[in-house]
Amino acid sequence: MATTVSDDGVGVARWRRAQRGRTRLLSRDVRRLRRLILPQRLQASVPDWIEAVRAVVDDYADAS
Repeated sequence: MATTVSDDGVGVARWRRAQRGRTRLLSRDVRRLRRLILPQRLQASVPDWIEAVRAVVDDYADAS
């Protein structure tokens, strides 16, 4: 028989706030990486940007 699971609680609310905070920081850090993209050198600069974004996302994934 199915049971109802509630995710309301102090611990869950704290976890959600922490996730929102990490998401904001991740967005901020990824936005800052835009400076790595040089319009005059797209083919050379975009791979570096992709690598930097992956590194930042991996760091945040490890933290959460």
